[in-house]
Amino acid sequence: MREEIAPRSEAQGYDYFWRPTRGDDGPPFCPWFIKRDAGGVGTRPIDVVEMGFAEHWDRVLFRDYLIAHSETAAHCATLKRLLAAEFTGDRVRYTETKTSFIAEVTGQVKRACQDPTSASA
Repeated sequence: MREEIAPRSEAQGYDYFWRPTRGDDGPPFCPWFIKRDAGGVGTRPIDVVEMGFAEHWDRVLFRDYLIAHSETAAHCATLKRLLAAEFTGDRVRYTETKTSFIAEVTGQVKRACQDPTSASA
């Protein structure tokens, strides 16, 4: 994957990073790309995961929930803007705080899927 995807994405103007998938320094690793605007600010991040990566499906579930629930999507967007302002230059704290919200919503959606009679998130 590394040898195939990175050169194509870099040719399209994306910066390439090879990083751990779980936030520590161990495997499994995944490619991550970001396109920057003229000022160098990242504007379009892309995470690439292998199909067997279990957390991938949580990400898809969260994405699909946001697509179907505009009020939660708007809340997520507002939260990300606030966190970006609060944690300027501290990507780790930004990500940790954002991840708490994502985990909470994803957990609510999973519980609702297990018990269709429960109220949705």
